[in-house]
Amino acid sequence: MKKFIPISVSSKFAICGLPIRVDTYKNCSHGCKYCFANDRKIMEFSKELQLGDVAYVERKLKKVFGDKFDNKNFLEWLIKDGVTWHCGGMSDPFQPAEGIYHITKQLVDVANKYNISILFSTKGFRDYGVDLRPDLHSFQFSFTNLENRRDIEPYIADVEKRYAFYRQLKDRGFKCGIRVQPFIPGITKIDIVEKFKDADYFTLEGLKLVPQNKEHKEYLLKLLKLKADDFTQMGLLNLKPEIREKMYQEFLEELERYGIPYSLADNDFHHISSGKCCCGDVLVKKSTGFNNTAMCEKYGINYTQTELEEELGEYKNCICNNLFTSNRQEGCKTVGDFYNKRFKRKSSPFSPKFLYCNRDKEGGNKLN
Repeated sequence: MKKFIPISVSSKFAICGLPIRVDTYKNCSHGCKYCFANDRKIMEFSKELQLGDVAYVERKLKKVFGDKFDNKNFLEWLIKDGVTWHCGGMSDPFQPAEGIYHITKQLVDVANKYNISILFSTKGFRDYGVDLRPDLHSFQFSFTNLENRRDIEPYIADVEKRYAFYRQLKDRGFKCGIRVQPFIPGITKIDIVEKFKDADYFTLEGLKLVPQNKEHKEYLLKLLKLKADDFTQMGLLNLKPEIREKMYQEFLEELERYGIPYSLADNDFHHISSGKCCCGDVLVKKSTGFNNTAMCEKYGINYTQTELEEELGEYKNCICNNLFTSNRQEGCKTVGDFYNKRFKRKSSPFSPKFLYCNRDKEGGNKLN
């Protein structure tokens, strides 16, 4: 089967506290209708499945922790600095394919040798014998509803099976967060908070549509009884911020009632957080200090470029132009170049000007 390089730095490093992304599979058998990475029929899944090349990861770790470390390489510097890896951003590491190919197990075996911490994002219901360690690893379970809605999530396991996996991990001492992504109007309900009231963290993120994917967009608009003008273009089509603001309010009040820390992961709401990483810094060993959630937490919603550069430190000299397509590089070579070029733009998701509370509003908003 085809293999791919499974580890990289996300081009979203400025807005994500966990920029080291690792996926053990390309393609996913869950077939969720809202997912812009996969909308394939279950029987076609195995034809396009690719496996992560774990040998590549091991070679990279030997280099980083050996005598060939490249301090201009962004990925190597982040690994050396002990930043937690995020596994499962594009494809579930505990989907049924793991029971056949064991790529997640191989990755964890390698990571454990070097005491690498990993946050796993999953809709899965079992660990397939992976050597998971609560002193290193943690989990973020994805739930949109508790009603087993097969019209949007046709092939994932039943809610109770996934809840049993969550309970098992909590009982074994793992930190477990809940990621409500996407938060779907009319489908996502407050009962998720009650079900997971002992979760270590909650992350909420609104529904997004792919403007180029007509089938994907029209299916969801019809199913959810939404209109195209309920959305605004922010790369992808996002529900308008005033709709999301109202939609989240009840959830945030309930989370505060239970004392559960939380974040909003929508780019324009990153200032609404209990910590310095929208995935939940309480879940991980280490997140970066220069992502915009961390900057808001430390310096406030109008943090300056000087303050940002202080947090960047040596990272500002790392090469990052390879993370962007040629038409988006704009002559930038290093991380420092990238921030210098884009920090003051209202269209830059990491700029304070991009935050909803700072955009064309007087006096902020209720979620400020």
